[in-house]
Amino acid sequence: MSHPDAPAGTPAVTAIYDILVPVLSFGGAALAILVWTNGIAIDLRFTAAGCVIASIVLAYLAWVRPKKDIVALTTPIYALIFFAVPLDDAVATIILELLYAVSLSILLVRLKYRFGKPAASITEKGELSGPLKEYVDRTHQACARLPTAAAHRAALAFLRFAAGDYGDVPPEAHEGVRELEGSGCAPAFTTAFEIVAEQAETTEMSRSRPSRYKEFTASDAGLLARPLQPRKKSDDGYDPAFDAALDNALLLLFAAGWTSSEADRTHLCRAEAFAAKVLEE
Repeated sequence: MSHPDAPAGTPAVTAIYDILVPVLSFGGAALAILVWTNGIAIDLRFTAAGCVIASIVLAYLAWVRPKKDIVALTTPIYALIFFAVPLDDAVATIILELLYAVSLSILLVRLKYRFGKPAASITEKGELSGPLKEYVDRTHQACARLPTAAAHRAALAFLRFAAGDYGDVPPEAHEGVRELEGSGCAPAFTTAFEIVAEQAETTEMSRSRPSRYKEFTASDAGLLARPLQPRKKSDDGYDPAFDAALDNALLLLFAAGWTSSEADRTHLCRAEAFAAKVLEE
């Protein structure tokens, strides 16, 4: 079905899968109409298999994107619910197949325009874009000095935080600090690990924002994506310095992992949307 040299998830393959969704779903419905109009005695659940397979293809296309569309991901479940038990009326079954095929096509269009390109296509290029690329390029020289082991921990700490696995962040961060000992790298990287670990623990334990917390210093400013903010806690508890410290720490760890741990780029690509959002906020 695909070119033997084209790995699953590349743009060429996903383009084929895009076509398969309407072809399989409407093809199954067309076959059902052909069977019914010719009076062929066959269980129409066999023709509904086209909708089921198309649902699985659509779910795969949703899975390989950085932003997950939960509706598209769950379409195989609904396909089984709708078509596992045959309807008594053949016409009703055919109408259901047609309506389901239309729904899958609408979801496919929604997926392509609202949930971005497949992560694998970004990985294949191995490139970033926009402000995030500019930031990674700007910090490249400092990040390139990191030991690979420390950069790997930076990538893992960032990925754990991005996934909401806050309890897993501190161990990765502490290992990253240990890997940096004696490396001669900029102190900002150690601070980034410490900030992410501290704030992950605060989030995991649902604690209120502390009055004293780890933050970057003026000497770190050259490696930060955002300007340092003065501490100014408002009546509602908001402190711009606290949030800015976390954003800068996450972005610096992303840049470190991207630059000096090439093996982690595949995973970082899938979290690129999260990093871009942090940068844009």
